[in-house]
Amino acid sequence: MATVAGYLLASGVRHHLVFPEAAPDPADLPRSGTVLVNEGIKSKFVYRRTSIETRGQLFEWDNFVEPGGGPIDIPHVHPRMRETFEVIDGEMRFMVDGHEHILAAGATLTAEPGAVHAFQNISGRPLHMVSRFEPAEEGPWEELAQKGLLPDNAFVQIERAGGLGSVSPVQMLVIGARFKQGYPPLLPGWAWDGIAFVVAPTARVFGVRSYYPPPR
Repeated sequence: MATVAGYLLASGVRHHLVFPEAAPDPADLPRSGTVLVNEGIKSKFVYRRTSIETRGQLFEWDNFVEPGGGPIDIPHVHPRMRETFEVIDGEMRFMVDGHEHILAAGATLTAEPGAVHAFQNISGRPLHMVSRFEPAEEGPWEELAQKGLLPDNAFVQIERAGGLGSVSPVQMLVIGARFKQGYPPLLPGWAWDGIAFVVAPTARVFGVRSYYPPPR
C-alpha cells in the first residue's frame, strides 16, 4: 500500500506540477469551417461559430448523421452548458433524463445544464441537425475560450485521439477532466475530476493525454 501511495504521489507531482501537459496553441483553436469525422458514431461535424470567435458565448455546428448514428450509447451531461438541437432534415430520437423525444425537420429541443441526454438518427437516411452550446451561467467564458477549454476544442481533442465511440473510457475521462464541459451521468463532475487526477499520470505514460497537437 505504501508503495502504491508513493507512486501516486510522485507521478501526480510530476504530471500536474513539474511537467504539466501543454496548453493548446492559440493558432490551433478551432474556427468556423473545422470538420470532424467520428466514424464510431457515424457523424460528421462542421463548425459554424466557435468559442474564440464569439468570445466564449456560443459554439454552433452542423451535425450530419448517418442512419443509426449518433451517440445513443454515450449518454452524457454538460453541467454548465445549455445545448439546443434543431433538426433540419430527417428524424432524430432523443433521450433526455429518461424521456424519449422524436424530432422531425423544423423541430427543436433543448437539453438544460445537468440533463442526461443522447440521440440517434432513426430516419433510415442521412440526417442534418444544428447543435448550439451556450453558457448557462456567468463565468469567465472568454478566458476559457482563449485557453481552448470549451466544448469546441474538447471535441477536436477527442477526434484526434480516435473519435467519439472509438476512444477508451480512460481517454474520455482524461479529456473530460481537462475541459470540464461534458461527463458521464453516473457520478458528479467533481468525482470524475478526482478520479482523472489520480489516473492521468499513469495514463500519460501509455500515451493518453488531454491535448494532442495538430498532425503534421
